[in-house]
Formats: sequence, structure tokens, C-alpha cells
Amino acid sequence: MTILLILAYLLLIFPFWTSFTTYSFFWYENAWKAGNSPDGQRLGRALLVGVISSIASVIFILATFPLGYFKKLWKPESPIAPGPVIVLTHGLYHNASAWLLFSRHLRKAGFQNIFVLNYGSFFTDFEKTFEKFATFASEASRAAPDRPFYLIGHSLGGLLSRVYAERSIGGRAPAAVITLGSPHQGSKLAAFGPGKLASSLLYRGPLFTKIESEAASIPCPGFALTSPVDNMVFPREAERVPYEGWEYHQTRPLSHTAMLYSRSAARKVIEIIQSREAGR
Repeated sequence: MTILLILAYLLLIFPFWTSFTTYSFFWYENAWKAGNSPDGQRLGRALLVGVISSIASVIFILATFPLGYFKKLWKPESPIAPGPVIVLTHGLYHNASAWLLFSRHLRKAGFQNIFVLNYGSFFTDFEKTFEKFATFASEASRAAPDRPFYLIGHSLGGLLSRVYAERSIGGRAPAAVITLGSPHQGSKLAAFGPGKLASSLLYRGPLFTKIESEAASIPCPGFALTSPVDNMVFPREAERVPYEGWEYHQTRPLSHTAMLYSRSAARKVIEIIQSREAGR
């Protein structure tokens, strides 16, 4: 009973500790600048919203994390339904449960062919994780070779999606890549992340020098959703892809993880896909 109480206490404290710690780093990184968030709100007010959304989203992550291991929840029914194929990829230290609400919004909008990747964040590196992603994305696209396929990724999942598209030049490219809160140039906070995969994501580190030496363009449209108070990706310029051709959309103030559960962020992604499909 004592062990259970200690575990319950730690689970209760964890959302508050992570939220206040990461936003302390965010404040240190940004408060000395203009004093305002990019959307014109006072930084303090926007940060308060971010902290609250962070605590709520981390609590939700802890409650739903076990669902990520139920594979039947994360693959479309066979045969493939009409419409495009969508591949969803979570970020560092998360699993497929990240998309629990987001995939529900997609299905309500009529998108049924949803494939969700699960990968581990420990005892691996970027290239090994990318190989797993590339195999999964290629298999998903082959499930309906006559349909367009979209890559949607949160955080590291968005970076994996972008690199996959960049490396597919000359092959079958996605219809579009859509990223949410992705560290396109890394993040200073990665220095504190346990594991080789996390440490490789350091802002402007060797991994990003390598990625940028391989490609300076993407063979499909790229869309990046960013939050003005993302507490995991900073400096803010790290959210931008280091070459032209990407379209950026700023969400309302949300924490890094809260972007996954935001109805307005999901609506924006759906709007992008619907617009692309209407133009075919």
C-alpha cells in the first residue's frame, strides 16, 4: 500500500513539476526579449495559459498512455476505405496514445485510413528510429497505392516525417507533410533528455548539420503548426525549417503536448488536408 501511495503521489506531482520546470526554461529564454508573445499578448498571460494546458495535457498523457499498446486501436479496418491515407507519428517519450483525440477528429471529418506508428525512445538513435518510421510509412502508402498519403507528426514525429519526404525525392512523395511543434532545428532542452535519441536533438547539433547537408527542399507541400509558448522547442527559430517553401500556422497559446489535444489545431490540419484534396 505504501508503494502504491508513493507511486500515486509521484504521478500527481509529475505534471506540475515538468510544466513549471520547462516553462521556467522558456521564461529564461524569452522574457528578456520584447516582453510580449509573438501574437501580441503579454508574455506572462500567455505563459499562464501554457502552464495550465501543459499540466492538463500531461495528466491526460499519464492516464491514456497504456492505450498505446493496443495495436488494434491504431490501424484502419480492412479493406481500405475511400479517401487518402494518413500516417500519424508521435514525439519523444510518447506512444500511439498521443493521437487518441486527434484521430477522432480526423475520423469525424471523414478520414478513415489512419495508420499510427509506435516507436521506443530509449536504447535507439535517430537513424534507427527513422528506419522504423520509413518502413511503416512505406507500408502504409502501399496499402492504397492509388491514393495520396499524408504524413502528420508531433514534435520528433514531425521531424521524422519531414526527413522521410526529403529523402523520397525521386520516389513516391507524400501529398503533404504537416508538423505540430516539431524541432526542425533541434531544441536547447534536448540537453536534459535521457537517452541517445533525445541528446541527438540538441539545437543546431550534428544531427541537423547532417540532415541539412542531405536536402534543402521538400518534394511536396510542407505545413508547420507552432505555438507561441511551446515549452519544449526553443529558441523559437528552431521551429522553422532552414529552407524556403514551408507554410507556417501559429496556434493559440498552447503547451508543447497540448497541441495534440487542441480541437482548433486539429481543425487546422483537417482544413489543410481538405484544401489539398479539393484541389486534386
